[in-house]
Amino acid sequence: GSDSVALMRLMRDWADRNTSTPKMTVLTVDHGLRRASAEEAAVVARWACGLGLSHHVLRWQAAKPVTSVQVAARNARYRLMSEWCLENGAQAIVTAHTANDQAETVLMRLARGSGLDGLAGMARTSLTPWPLLRPFLDITRQRLRATLTATGQGWIDDPSNDDDRFERIRMRKVLSQLEPLGIDAERIAVSARRLNRANQALDLAARELKQSVLVSHQSGFGEIDLCTFLEAPEELRIRLLQSLVWQFGSHDMPRLAALERVSAWIVDGNARARTISGCRIVRRKKQLVIGREPGRIAVEPVRLEADGGYAEGVWDRRFRFCVRGAGVRDKLSVVPFGALQTSSRPGISKKTSGLPAFVRAGLPVLLNHGEMHSVPHLGIVAAASGARLLVDVEFFDLK
Repeated sequence: GSDSVALMRLMRDWADRNTSTPKMTVLTVDHGLRRASAEEAAVVARWACGLGLSHHVLRWQAAKPVTSVQVAARNARYRLMSEWCLENGAQAIVTAHTANDQAETVLMRLARGSGLDGLAGMARTSLTPWPLLRPFLDITRQRLRATLTATGQGWIDDPSNDDDRFERIRMRKVLSQLEPLGIDAERIAVSARRLNRANQALDLAARELKQSVLVSHQSGFGEIDLCTFLEAPEELRIRLLQSLVWQFGSHDMPRLAALERVSAWIVDGNARARTISGCRIVRRKKQLVIGREPGRIAVEPVRLEADGGYAEGVWDRRFRFCVRGAGVRDKLSVVPFGALQTSSRPGISKKTSGLPAFVRAGLPVLLNHGEMHSVPHLGIVAAASGARLLVDVEFFDLK
């Protein structure tokens, strides 16, 4: 498209004007959704070659979905580019998102009732799914096309850009209808940039609140002083909850409406516990206890990969296992404590373990050939296991 072709040429011009620039490679993703896509990728390759740039075509070869095609294509596009960057040691992906794209994104999120995070639009830089740079967020598509026209550079229009079945295209047409009212892409992009500035300040305040009130335990749960939580402004309470749910739950990003409901429940105090995004929150008299929802943990054993006298692996995206010793060549795996047969569980009382029951049920258990070897967080080693394995378990304690 015109935006990406303009990015390619302007990056080349930028490199020519600077004595020290990183190596640049042009990536074209062929989604295979149209017959002409392979030929169009070849055209881009010729343009890149003419500019002295390396070029690679990444092909989306998976089965194509019937619905939500653009969303699936976007996810596939970033996955393919991220994988290429990982394999080739690239530092960042630079994309050609324009002020028009930003305005369309804001309108789409406005239609969904998004909060400040959503209405701030796309960030100039982001870290997922790979470090991303978006230098054109204040520049309109019209300006980029005018630049290409002035240099005699052509581009390829995607027919799907006129297809009303896609939400972004519908928003693009709505935006053109708003322009006579003075609501154009540049003004919306300016508002998004200002909202993002406020968003960053609130994020900082939420991080400071978290650092001051969170007591995090290596057994994979956290405690929050309830009084301090209730005294915080509602927006900071919700942002703190979002961070805690991501850290102690299943690493899924919960919806804003769901976070608002949980925050209201904590304030009202009309029930003892709630779950959200694989996270369980227990409201006590003076504390909130936050940890993994045990019923959402997969019970199938997760194998630890062995190499010589060392085995390691990540379990439930929360704990990193490192096992050393002569026995690491054995079949080692990890399951949740709650998945053990009652007869196989060690006799641990709530009093002696000092852990909430739901936290204990979500603790990792090391198995050797399917038999329990140890429960590291409870200080338990099976009598028949011997002492030939040294087990180190680390919780991903994200501050």
